[in-house]
Amino acid sequence: MNKICFGCGVKLQSTDPSAKGYIPEKRINDATYCMRCFRMIHYGEVQTTNTPKDKKELINKINKDDKFVVFLTDFLNINEEVVNIFKSIKKKKVLVINKCELLPDHINKEKFASYIKNYYGINDEVKIKGGNGSHGARLILNYLERNNIKETYLLGISNSGKSTLINDLIKLTDSKIAKTTVNNKSNTTVDFIRVKLNNNLTLIDSPGFILDKSLNNDVSNKDIIAYSLLMKDNDTIGLLDKEYFVNIDKSTPIVFYSNAENKSVIKKVYKNIPELSNKIEILEDNMDIIIFGVGFITIKKKCTIKTNIDLSFIEIRKSMLGDNHEDSCNE
Repeated sequence: MNKICFGCGVKLQSTDPSAKGYIPEKRINDATYCMRCFRMIHYGEVQTTNTPKDKKELINKINKDDKFVVFLTDFLNINEEVVNIFKSIKKKKVLVINKCELLPDHINKEKFASYIKNYYGINDEVKIKGGNGSHGARLILNYLERNNIKETYLLGISNSGKSTLINDLIKLTDSKIAKTTVNNKSNTTVDFIRVKLNNNLTLIDSPGFILDKSLNNDVSNKDIIAYSLLMKDNDTIGLLDKEYFVNIDKSTPIVFYSNAENKSVIKKVYKNIPELSNKIEILEDNMDIIIFGVGFITIKKKCTIKTNIDLSFIEIRKSMLGDNHEDSCNE
């Protein structure tokens, strides 16, 4: 019987140390993880791999299988490309927006989910999940039990929190099985992994989708934070180690939602700014400027934006949080 690595889902093998799933022959009978996953878990090594199946192959396989689908994306990665991937899955499914602990308490979660459904034309249910641990996992577990779902695929954008959710469900159901590999780089799951929990629920973890449009596919799995800035006329902020720049022509408060590790590189800059030849007219108050792979900026006032970011990596939408930002921001 072929054994698979519980961390990444590939078949264990002892013939080629450079190939996926390698484990020394003397350990293969007792092994739970391949050497790659073992080193990530116990030594903190960071390794990456591309998704082994392209989007169409993965989606076609799932659409041929009569199983429910839980699809995860995080708070930063809500955009047209993600929604189109979700819509291409033709099975019964639910969209789970993860890492929503940033949402202030006065934001009604049901209204927020309803906004996402209506704005992006989603016909399926949308659930809001905030944070790791039993509380966030309980939301998903209750939903699956209430709908009598015994087997489900877990799909989602790479680093959306699928492996963490599985580990939380393992703990919540007191299932005595190994935990999946959690790594802060994409993509650690390279094939399907079946996880049977003590409540007879089977989870099928899948490779995360790598987005076609992203300035930064090597996205950290750290918490999402909001940075509040008061922009004056023609202030410019630098992103990703000042590789990209965004200039705003009028005074306006903004809130930049991104990963926590980006705080040191999201700053106002005044020197050595390249020519910003791409222009965006913001014609309404309270709009989101989504920058694929980085995060999104909520701009509270009408203005003109200049940037050196290719506009194909930018999406504009009405703000997800309306004008209720102040309580969620860190100066």
